[in-house]
Amino acid sequence: MPTVFITGANRGLGFGFVELFLRQGWDVIAVARDPAGATELQALAKSKAGKLSIEQCDLADFATIDALGARLKGKPIDVLLGNGAKTNNPAATVGDTNYDAWMEAFKINTMAQMKLAETFVENVAASAQKKMFFLSSRIGANPPAGMILFRSSKSALNQVVMQLSLLLKPRGIAVACAHPGFVKTKSTADMGVFTVDESAAHLKKIIDNLSLENTGQFFEPDGSTLPIVTRQTNPTAFGAKAPDAWNEQQKVWDKQGQQR
Repeated sequence: MPTVFITGANRGLGFGFVELFLRQGWDVIAVARDPAGATELQALAKSKAGKLSIEQCDLADFATIDALGARLKGKPIDVLLGNGAKTNNPAATVGDTNYDAWMEAFKINTMAQMKLAETFVENVAASAQKKMFFLSSRIGANPPAGMILFRSSKSALNQVVMQLSLLLKPRGIAVACAHPGFVKTKSTADMGVFTVDESAAHLKKIIDNLSLENTGQFFEPDGSTLPIVTRQTNPTAFGAKAPDAWNEQQKVWDKQGQQR
């Protein structure tokens, strides 16, 4: 059976993913910062012996990612699912920026996702499905104002996903990210449009359909896509001939250089 690796698996959407993949017969590696305190996850593991394993890893502590990589060395992972995120100082605006909190948001929401990809790339490459999937947010690409820390970290994650998709495509690995929708969890005070089960089901369909043909995409819950890059930075994605598009862009850069 295929294997999925899920971070932030002890609660919310992460736990919803665990339950869904198990129902569909997958082997699940559930990653949590504090496995001993993950009571629901531990109870589920007892009823799913041999199908669900729980691993300790703190996305803010890269040494624990390295340690987990060593423990799982040689184990194929069909889907690497980066679910963990940090939403700190959500009201931050001009004049109210906590730079330590911003660094923490970037470390978990952006850098840790890249660290996961680097650490487990060989595991994914050794699998049958070869997929990496990360949870982003559309507020990393859209207005309104506010939530500077979280928005910028998710915008950066989107670019990380694009770069990973380009760099890993020759190895047969498909990479994408998705906006999960406004999900009813404890972190949203149970406000939202989707239940955990609904959001997990929508995203699982996207994962199932992910391939080298649609790698590098930023998906909405319904499977439609949002732009990560513009026409100028990725001309072939819009049907343009790459050499012509890049030649035109080079002319613009040359003109700008002459004007300096």
